[in-house]
Amino acid sequence: MKKVVILKIEDYNEAVIKVKIKEALEKHFDITNIFDTSDKIVLKPNLLMEAAANEAITTHPLIIEAVGKIFKEKGNPVFVADSPGGFVGNKDMDLIYEKTGIKAVAQNNGFDLLYPTQSAIVNDMPLCWWAADCNKAGSGFKMVNLAKLKTHDVMVLTLAAKNLYGCISGLFKSHLHKMHPKTEDFTSVVLKLYEMFKPKLNIVDGILALSGNGPAKRGKPVKLGLVVIGDDALYTDYAISRTLGIKDKNNPLIREAKVRGWLKEEELEIVSELKGETIKNFELPDPFIVNSIPAPLLKLIMPLISFRPAIDSRKCRLCGKCIQVCPKRAITINKTLRMDYKRCIMCMCCSEMCPHAAIDLRVNPLIRGIKKIYKCFQ
Repeated sequence: MKKVVILKIEDYNEAVIKVKIKEALEKHFDITNIFDTSDKIVLKPNLLMEAAANEAITTHPLIIEAVGKIFKEKGNPVFVADSPGGFVGNKDMDLIYEKTGIKAVAQNNGFDLLYPTQSAIVNDMPLCWWAADCNKAGSGFKMVNLAKLKTHDVMVLTLAAKNLYGCISGLFKSHLHKMHPKTEDFTSVVLKLYEMFKPKLNIVDGILALSGNGPAKRGKPVKLGLVVIGDDALYTDYAISRTLGIKDKNNPLIREAKVRGWLKEEELEIVSELKGETIKNFELPDPFIVNSIPAPLLKLIMPLISFRPAIDSRKCRLCGKCIQVCPKRAITINKTLRMDYKRCIMCMCCSEMCPHAAIDLRVNPLIRGIKKIYKCFQ
């Protein structure tokens, strides 16, 4: 049996978070058999970009602090590691650690910060060196997956399994988007990472979640007051998806995992402080709304619907981040940004990594109308 525990935690109070997570681990998860005191614990948060904790884009530093302290008290050395989008050197990574509040937490608690500047190929996947060590038996490194509860305009949600994409080194992320542009293909990449790592402890920060057109600056922070703990990333994601009322057929990751036989409802035990309550009015990304339309109707209206990234010149600062991460080199700059839609594969890397929320999906009036109707029936 797989187990997922859903805790109700209203605010980012480190002492409360630590007590509740520790109690859940001791009661529901046999972590003494999963982790030895000699293991080097690598906390793997979601550190997508430079973002303040209240933007709900990255794993909150107090979640990292609470979990790190639990392992420190057990005698484990604790490390923090991630590989944000685009090429990240040591100075860039330092800035991300600082802006997300991780650097202060690490300094105050004796956690070591790791950097993603070296990579290794494992099963044809270009991993950061620390991720390769976590994947290697006998290395002494073991991963604790600390994801953020967020929407994602390609994957619908980005939770525990998708958080493993941060194990991919630097610009190789854009390369994988280029090689796997369709949602179904990219889902296979995420599932390959899940199969490689299968972290035994997954903790998802949903106290302040990101709704709408996530996973970055275009999303909307919303207070859910949840921390979700699971011993399997896929089952953890499934429990959250179910709590948000998302049908399996509309969640590409869950849908494909079930097709492969990797996820079976009868093998999951959910212990929830929500007592079976489904969260309503959690705003999902625009592509999800369209994909939830019955297939016959969708076929009729699809010619009237178009999705493509659009640049808001009022917000754009010409920083060039979108050019850096675009896998098809579809964006150029000449006083203003220009996008070649013939090259664009709709991976939305440009939108995801824009630090100014200047690139959004172009939404036509029909989609806005469908979205209003969808909300009425939630």
